[in-house]
Amino acid sequence: MTFSIVARCGRTGMFGVAVSSSSPAVAARCAYAQAGAGAIASQNVTDPTLGLRGLELLARGASAAEAIAILKRTR
Repeated sequence: MTFSIVARCGRTGMFGVAVSSSSPAVAARCAYAQAGAGAIASQNVTDPTLGLRGLELLARGASAAEAIAILKRTR
C-alpha cells in the first residue's frame, strides 16, 4: 500500500510532496517537486518520466488539470 500527499502553503506558495510505501526507495520513482512549478506524486506501477514531464508542463504555465489531461493523452 502506498500513501502520497502533495500540498501548497497558502502563505508562501511553496509546494511539498511526501510518499510512504512498502516498496524500497519509492520516492525516487514517484515524488517530484520543482521550485516555481509545483509538486507531483504518481502511484502504482509508475512511469518515472511522468513526474518530470508533469513538472515541465506546470513550469510552462499549464494548470494541474491541464497537465494531468496531457499526461493521460500522451502516455
